[in-house]
Amino acid sequence: MPGITKKQFPIGTIVYYGPDDKTTTKIVASVFLALDAPAIIKKWSGDNIVTDPQVIAELGSFFKENGVERVVMTGSNAGCPHEEGIDYPAGESCPNCVYWQKR
Repeated sequence: MPGITKKQFPIGTIVYYGPDDKTTTKIVASVFLALDAPAIIKKWSGDNIVTDPQVIAELGSFFKENGVERVVMTGSNAGCPHEEGIDYPAGESCPNCVYWQKR
């Protein structure tokens, strides 16, 4: 992570995903305890998750439990909510999210 210093850890990330660039159906939050540490990841899926009070509370708790004081996040959806190799074959485009197929 360029520009991040050791004293800024742990740091959190939030990435939105959805079938297109405007409909968010998945949130992936990660915590990095150190520059070389593996991410601690938590995921939420569903309709209206960006405004769901339970998801917001769980997200806050996840970061608080891991000592996160700084969070970096996407401003819009970063891609398809389906996972390559899990929801569809690796190396292929998601058959459910036409919007992302040529991006």
